[in-house]
Amino acid sequence: MNEYYLKLKAELYAASDEQYNEFNAKIVNSEQRTIGVRIPLIRKLAKSVPADKRNDVMNGFFADPDKTYEDIMLCGIVCAGKGDYAQTRDYLKRIIPLFGSWAHPDCVIPSLNWVDKDEFLRDFAYLLDCNGQYEVRSYIIFLFDCLTADRIDFVINTLKAVRYGDYYVDMAAAWLLAECLVKFYDKTLPLFQTPAFPRFVHNKAIQKARESYRVSPESKAYLNSLKLKA
Repeated sequence: MNEYYLKLKAELYAASDEQYNEFNAKIVNSEQRTIGVRIPLIRKLAKSVPADKRNDVMNGFFADPDKTYEDIMLCGIVCAGKGDYAQTRDYLKRIIPLFGSWAHPDCVIPSLNWVDKDEFLRDFAYLLDCNGQYEVRSYIIFLFDCLTADRIDFVINTLKAVRYGDYYVDMAAAWLLAECLVKFYDKTLPLFQTPAFPRFVHNKAIQKARESYRVSPESKAYLNSLKLKA
């Protein structure tokens, strides 16, 4: 394992906080061991990695047999940082399957706002067919950056094709559908008038849309009438 990665990992562990870990571990619900490092500190460490050291960090990470939740978060943010897309794509294909918490895709994927959207959507479409809920969630989280007039149909059709039933997939989809309602109300509303999603996703999306100040009181009242009963 290379020295630069070991140095970075030592800095990460030095920032751990046992008391914070007790609190945060319950929230992130990670499949991996946690050590209690706050996200702003992880982002700061990731930002400190120079471009010519990114390979060292990622190669060291993949060779590391002891990967904590924070190790994955740190190196996920490092590999998602602006740079060579082909390299980023290859690293992401290796690190996304390691995601073990909803927080991994939620913190890592938004850092990819610099990539070509169509290229990413094509290269990572396979994630929707993966068994891991954090892999599917990763693709859905990327779709938040695709809510534009020219892509809204693609977003809606993608959500209609998702395999539901995993909590963190369902929550991400509901959150995204709420944003679709906020930004493209007329386009999205028919999906709720003739329900196109499972009851949990349907109702949670309505709840989240009704919490937005960008939706009119009249629309909120109508959406509430569309909630599905148990």
